[in-house]
Amino acid sequence: MNALARLAADHAAVIDSLPPAIAAHAVRRAAVEAIATRGLPGAREENWRYANLKPLDVVRFAPQLTIDPAALESARSVLPAPIAGFDRYVFVDGLFAGALSAAPGSARGVTVGTRASLDADFGLEGGDTRFGALVVAFAPEALSIAATAGAERGIEVLCVATAAGAESASYPALTLRADAGSRLSVVERHVGVEDRATFSNAAIDVRIGPGAQVRHVRVQQLGAQAVHFETLRAVVGADAEYALDTIALGAQAARTTLHARLAERGARIRYGSSVALDGAQVNDTYAVVEHAAPDTETTEDYRGIAAGRARVAFNGHIVMRPLAARSASRQSLRSLLAGPGAEADVRPQLEIYTDDVKASHGATAGKLDGEMLFYLLSRGIEPRTAKSLLKWAFLTELVARIAIPELRGEIERAFARRFSGEDAVIARELV
Repeated sequence: MNALARLAADHAAVIDSLPPAIAAHAVRRAAVEAIATRGLPGAREENWRYANLKPLDVVRFAPQLTIDPAALESARSVLPAPIAGFDRYVFVDGLFAGALSAAPGSARGVTVGTRASLDADFGLEGGDTRFGALVVAFAPEALSIAATAGAERGIEVLCVATAAGAESASYPALTLRADAGSRLSVVERHVGVEDRATFSNAAIDVRIGPGAQVRHVRVQQLGAQAVHFETLRAVVGADAEYALDTIALGAQAARTTLHARLAERGARIRYGSSVALDGAQVNDTYAVVEHAAPDTETTEDYRGIAAGRARVAFNGHIVMRPLAARSASRQSLRSLLAGPGAEADVRPQLEIYTDDVKASHGATAGKLDGEMLFYLLSRGIEPRTAKSLLKWAFLTELVARIAIPELRGEIERAFARRFSGEDAVIARELV
C-alpha cells in the first residue's frame, strides 16, 4: 500500500474518534482530500529535493488517542529541567499530559488551553505546506496561547515523542495569538526517546498584533532514529516584532516549512537558525518571508554544520510585494562541511516587485579554516578539541542571542557534546 492509500485508510479508521473541537470532521476530510489531489511531496519537487522523504514509505499516519502509562513514564525520563519563570505544558505523542504540566487557564493576561481550534486553511495555502494539512486532518489536541493587550508571560511547550512511527504518528499543534502591545516569550521543545524510530508532524500558527513582541525559541532534540516534519505560519502586524530562534540537533530526517507574512507597516521578523548534524542525519528548511506592507524588515541568519555523511539545506525565500516600499531584508546563510561525505545547500532567493527596497544576501559553504586549525594545533591543542572550538565559533553568535540563561546553557552543552563526540575516522579526514 502506497503512502496516500495508507493515509486515507488511517484517516477513515480514526475520523469518528477525533474531536470536532480541534477541527470539524468535514474540515478534516477536506484536508485529506486536498492532500490526495496534490499528492504528498516528492524528491522531484524543487523545494523538497533535499528533504529525506523515504521514511514516509513505512510510517503510520493515525495518531495515538490516549497516553499509555509507559509512554508517560518514558516522557518523564527525558524531560529537561524546568525554566525558572516559565509555565510548562507537556504533550506526549501529541496528547496533553496534565500530570506533567501546569494547569490550563488564565494568568497575567495570557490564556492557555488544550482544545484550540485549528484554522481550516492551515496547510492548504500552497503545495509546500501539505504537512500542515496533515495536522488539521489528524491532530487529536492542540495547545492555544492567547495574550491580551499589554500582557507579559513566559510559556514552555514540551512535545515528547515516544511511539514508534510504524505504530502511530504524533501531531503537536500550537496556536499563538499576541494582541496589541503584549509581550510573550515562548520556548517550544521537541524531544524523544533514543531507541524509537518516532514520527512527529507539528503545526505552529502564530498571529502577532500591532506593537506586540514575541520571542519564540524552538529546540529540536529528538531521538537519533526520529522523523520530524513541521510547518510554521506567522502573520506579523503593524510595528510588531517576531524574534524566532531555532536549534536543531536531533532526528534522522527533519524538515521545516516556514511562511511568515509581514502584513502591516513596520512589521519585523528576526530569524536565526542553528543546525549541527552528524552520521547520516538530514535537516532541510524552506523559509518564505513575504513583505506585504511598507517599512517592513527581515533579518535572517542560518548556520549549519554537517559532519559524517550528514546533509544540511536551507532555502531562504524573500518576497517583496508591490506595496512593500522602503522595506529591507538581510540574509546571511552559511554552512560548514565537517565530514568526508557531508553535504550542504544554502540558497538565498529574492522576488522583488517594487524598486524602493533594500535587499542583501550572502551564502557560503566551506570546510574548517585550515590556517586557524593549524594555529590551534601549533599551540598544543589536541586535534579533536581544536575542531570542536572552530565549530563552536561558527555557531556562537546565534546561540548567544537566546536571552534565557539556563536554556542557552543547555544548548551550549548539547552542542559541546555533539562536537566532542565525533568519530575518530572523521577527525582524521579533517586534518
